[in-house]
Amino acid sequence: MEKVFVYVDGRARNGPGEAGIGIAITDKDGNVLEEVSRLIGRTTSEVAEYRALIEGCRRAHAYSPQSAIFFVANQNLANEVNGLFGTRQPHLRHLVEVAKALLNEFPQWRVNLIDSDANRLALRLVEQAFHSRIQAQMTRERLELRLLARASRLTDEEMEELIAYAERLQGKG
Repeated sequence: MEKVFVYVDGRARNGPGEAGIGIAITDKDGNVLEEVSRLIGRTTSEVAEYRALIEGCRRAHAYSPQSAIFFVANQNLANEVNGLFGTRQPHLRHLVEVAKALLNEFPQWRVNLIDSDANRLALRLVEQAFHSRIQAQMTRERLELRLLARASRLTDEEMEELIAYAERLQGKG
């Protein structure tokens, strides 16, 4: 493949807090080749942005492009990766080194700073990761409430059977 465009973003809620990454890889015609929307655990937004760039590099390598152009909305990240200045934060140095090593595996690469609005595809994917987590939590809570409502009407013997059944289910997994 001649060229890929990689839009990356990472965000944390209540930094540090639960964080997610969003990555969209497109070809030169704007066709979406791949999207990534994933929670990455508890961290800061800055670390999440670097982790998104690193994951974006890994995913883009699969397309073996001659040129890879990365779009980020964080000026510090763009400046640090492009070598305009070094990071002052020791915990980010390793991430900068990993990102640069992956970027240098491309024949040609650039990391461009763009406005957050222009990076909305990646931001939408980050938000989708958070939304999916909330939806899963709500579904789980509804199931637990249904189970409690039904269990409250069981006799002691039926409750013992239910517990035994649940233990058998857990033993299968």
